[in-house]
Formats: sequence, C-alpha cells, structure tokens
Amino acid sequence: MAVTTTQRTRRVTSRDVARLAGVSATTVSFVINDVPGVSIPEETRQRVHAAVAQLDYHPNEAARSMGRRASRALGLVIPESVNPHYMEIAAGVEAYAERHGYEVALSITNFDLHRERRSLGWLKQQRCDALIVALAHNDALLDDLRALCHQGYPVTTLGFHDEVMDSVGPEREIGERLILKYLVEFGHRRVGYIHGAFTHNSPHDRLSTCLTIQRDLGVPVNDAWVRRCGPTQDDGYQATRQLLAACAGVERPTALVVVNDYIALSVLAALHEARVAVPDDMSVVSFDNTCLARYAVPALTSIDHHAHALGAQAAHLSIERLAVPHRPPVHLGTRAQLFARASSGAASPL
Repeated sequence: MAVTTTQRTRRVTSRDVARLAGVSATTVSFVINDVPGVSIPEETRQRVHAAVAQLDYHPNEAARSMGRRASRALGLVIPESVNPHYMEIAAGVEAYAERHGYEVALSITNFDLHRERRSLGWLKQQRCDALIVALAHNDALLDDLRALCHQGYPVTTLGFHDEVMDSVGPEREIGERLILKYLVEFGHRRVGYIHGAFTHNSPHDRLSTCLTIQRDLGVPVNDAWVRRCGPTQDDGYQATRQLLAACAGVERPTALVVVNDYIALSVLAALHEARVAVPDDMSVVSFDNTCLARYAVPALTSIDHHAHALGAQAAHLSIERLAVPHRPPVHLGTRAQLFARASSGAASPL
C-alpha cells in the first residue's frame, strides 16, 4: 500500500532536539559534536542526549553537503607562523576539521594588508567553503568582511568581535585582570609594559585593557614604563633596551607585562644582557602560555587562553554555519587561566 503524505514522518531536526531539551540549537550542536573549550553544565548535556535518544535524532549529513560548498575545505588566515600561539590555533582548526571531513587551507599573511585582502577572495573563488580569519588589519578590512557575510559567505573571526559575523576569542579582560591582580598581590606598584603589536589603534587592545585595570586596582600608570613596539622579537628586544636605558634603580618598574610569550623571550634576553635579574630585580609576565613559556629561562608566568580550543571552536562555528546558514551570529569565548612560574615573584625592595 502506498504511503500517503499524512502518513510520512517528518525528519527530526536539531531544532526539535533543542525544543525538547529546552536549549538553543547551537547548544545542541556543541553537545553532539563535543566541541572542546565550551562550558556547558553536565545537566544540560544530559538533557540534550536524552532528547536525542527520545527523538532518535541523527544529523543529516546529506543536508550538510548541499549548498555552495565546492571544496570541502576551511580557509584559515593567520598573520605569522613563527609565533606558536597561531600554530596552536591552526592545530585546533585542523583537528576539528579533519574529524568532520574537512581539509584546511592555510594563508600566512606576514601582517600584509594586500595578502589579507587576497585571502578573503578565496570564498568567492570557491577555494574554500568557509573562512576563519585572524587579521592584522581588522579596521581596514571590516567593510570587506561584512560584505562577505551579507552575501552569505561564512566568515568566523578570531580575537575580533563584530555583531555581523561569528567570532571566537578570549573572554574580554579576564586574563588581563588575573595578571594584574597577581602582580599587585606580590607587592608590585611599579608596573611596565612591552606591547609588541602590529597596530596600536584599538581602544580594546591588550595594553589599553591592562592600563585601565591597573588604574582600577589603585596602581598608578607611569607612561615612561610603557613601550609600544612592532610585533617581532627584535622589536621587543629593542623596546626593552630603550626602557632600561631611560631609567635605572628606583626609576625602573619592578615588573614587566609583555603582550605575548613570543616577544617575552626577547625581553628576557635584553634583561639578561643588562644584568637585570629575573625575578629578583624585575618580574616578567606574559600571555598565551605556549611551549615557549614553559621552556624559557626562567620559565615564564603566562596567561593561557587555550589556543587549541579557540581553533576547534572556530572550525565548529564554520561547519555549523554551512549547515545552518541563516542562524544568528554566535560569539564564543574561552576563559583565562594563570600559570605562575619562575619569572615572577615579590616586588624588589628598591
């Protein structure tokens, strides 16, 4: 006997699971795909799994394969390859993508605007299905990014938040507040900065955030101890030498906050050459908690923002966007964790 339309059973979707579990469709996706670094209560996970079992839900892989996708590849754009932080992000993207049948096309732009803009063209050229970007020129390329999203091309940004597109990044101010409170608890009132970055125009960059928090903690900011420089290790090395040349003894900071582990290595080298003992004369702390931090001499105190999980989350959002192109933008953040090591200690009595 032929099956009539009314007798056919409608396919169960992730939205059906979400309604039954009382959560969002995005939460269902995170639980089913076991996305790392996403904080979901165990009770919520159990509700989702129970709803999946009750509805006998199975992801529709055929639907995931439909649409514009031509390459079954994710594009990843990063500014440099020498910084292990970006390599850890890339490893997270690749691991998640591979588990879900995608390859990763990598573009290393070396902070060049034209190379970044050229990479954005991969989507229209169908060289990749979705794009994950960590850009040095966010402001210059913002209109290009928004235009791609409005045209239906999937873009996920790393460390840069815009309401139009999906984004992944460390939760704002958590790591910076952890590191400043840690230094204050060790008695540091003279805090300096080596801020190596491609641009220094953003009101929400790491340095601006740290200075605001420092003032909130009642510790005065001395502009003479704030050194802005470029993104290379030599930039950090020269900035540290300049700071040391400009002040001595009690005129020097007792602690330096460095923008990342990669530049912190050159800061340690400059301090060693100047016979400034770390941490006895000056503590050094940084961000990213890469392998460089663990094996530096002395080992670096550093904030971990879980780069591998950031990459995996970005890959997940990209693949989910391909499956559900019209869902609202999702913005994910990973929480910071402080790893205290030998490069930091009590403030010098000088």
